[in-house]
Amino acid sequence: MEELHDVEEHIPKILRVPETYHFVTDWRFRAPLKKVWSVVLDIERYPGWWKNFRRVAITRGDGKSVGSVIVCEVRGSLPYSLKYALEVREAEEYRYILLQSTGDLVGTGRWEFSEVEPTTVKAAYYWDVATTSPILNLVAPLAKGALARNHERVMANGFAALRPHVEG
Repeated sequence: MEELHDVEEHIPKILRVPETYHFVTDWRFRAPLKKVWSVVLDIERYPGWWKNFRRVAITRGDGKSVGSVIVCEVRGSLPYSLKYALEVREAEEYRYILLQSTGDLVGTGRWEFSEVEPTTVKAAYYWDVATTSPILNLVAPLAKGALARNHERVMANGFAALRPHVEG
């Protein structure tokens, strides 16, 4: 019976321990840098283009300048939605934007833009976040691979959705 008590005592701790994820997405577009920056960071339009973004609202600022706040709801192929807010912490136009995430995902996101060839722009996204959902944290040790594949599918959907707007 003492062993059961020990397990019960540790369950709340397990549920509070966030699982950390480090994702890197590398998109290449055949378009001018200014256009890539403009479309990729036009996050308010994502729900109309990118099926995984259920809701996006800029609640402060313009969504691209320091201090701006963007509230998002995203759903991948797994049966849950993530709700989080992104605050722009740093930005250098046409180079990078650093975002601080709170809510179901806590951590940072960073878009970096660079011309890799005269007609090709690289948009790289570095997403370093932890989940705050007790259920996700509980299943993460067993399902981390599935959660990572879900993120990769969401980002592949994003590239496919944004590419015609960037290159068109």
